[in-house]
Amino acid sequence: MRLAYVLLYLAVEIGVFVALTLTLNFGWAVLITIAASVLGFAMLRWQGRKVFGELRRASRNEVDPRAPLADTATLAGSTVLLILPGIVSTLMGIALLAPPTRRVLRPLIAAFGARRMVAAMDRSGLYATMGRRRGDVIDGSVVDADLIDADVHGKATAGTSTTATMTGTRALPRGH
Repeated sequence: MRLAYVLLYLAVEIGVFVALTLTLNFGWAVLITIAASVLGFAMLRWQGRKVFGELRRASRNEVDPRAPLADTATLAGSTVLLILPGIVSTLMGIALLAPPTRRVLRPLIAAFGARRMVAAMDRSGLYATMGRRRGDVIDGSVVDADLIDADVHGKATAGTSTTATMTGTRALPRGH
């Protein structure tokens, strides 16, 4: 499946570059690709400073940390897209760096991160989800064997009294 994504990426990037070459010229296509990369990295530097500044402010509890954390994830995705060669991935990376795009993507990124966190907690045994636990859960109540024994036979088990058993101040029961 991953190979299919790589092949699709290569087909799209090569197709767009060939279309640019046929439309404009090879020199212009290369110049546009290089200019888009330079613009993307300049924008990455500019927006990166702003995002990491907000992240620092969030670490000092000056602002709500959700927006800077989501912006950091978007910044990471745009960095990957800018590093990949090709005009389409570069333009997608630039689009992810734009503040309006980040604002639209914040709830989606937060929901994705929350689902991943819950799944990781469930895998580690912390059970973050309510009602979904491994194994069977049987509803019932715990009955103290000494109390039943005392009720049936009319006397408490040796070494314990019925009142002590009811208050729960006795030692652990021993085998009979």
